[in-house]
Amino acid sequence: MSSTPSSSGPDGPRSSADEAARALKDIDRSRNEAHSSAINSRWVYVLFAVVFFALFAAPDFLGQGAAGWTSAAFGILAVGYVALLNTRSGSALLGQPVRPRRQEISGRFRRYALLTLLAVLLAGFAIQLLQPHWHLDVPHWRTAVGAAGGGALALFGPRCQQALLSTGRGRGSATGRAGPAAGRPR
Repeated sequence: MSSTPSSSGPDGPRSSADEAARALKDIDRSRNEAHSSAINSRWVYVLFAVVFFALFAAPDFLGQGAAGWTSAAFGILAVGYVALLNTRSGSALLGQPVRPRRQEISGRFRRYALLTLLAVLLAGFAIQLLQPHWHLDVPHWRTAVGAAGGGALALFGPRCQQALLSTGRGRGSATGRAGPAAGRPR
């Protein structure tokens, strides 16, 4: 009695190059969809734009006493946002059901992002410490800065986040290309 090879065993026919290419394209498409899902909902950007505007404009309308508590409010907002993003329910609330794996974000991008953040923080501290009591005679300049910053956040926030995610993806994240982390278990 002769046996016929089964298609699922090691002696079965192998998939063709077209099938393999199609499978790799499907994997890339799934990864791209996952990265597209890692963007906050539009309402989050609009809400943060309104809060950004309100906190910037508060000293113009409530007096210089508001300048002290608005800095603390910005800090609380930032810490709360990060805390929400680091929990499943918080991320889902913000409309970001998935998050890219750390292995898919290139180390070079992480280093540049951290160095940029550190430079911005140091520049902010340096300006506050070294400023010789600057007095801008422009009325409601904080309101104008808040409106411009909030508008930019509401309009360009999702596109900027998508661009950062695309830039941050390492070369090894796309199928078929070997990157520095390829082959290393994490």
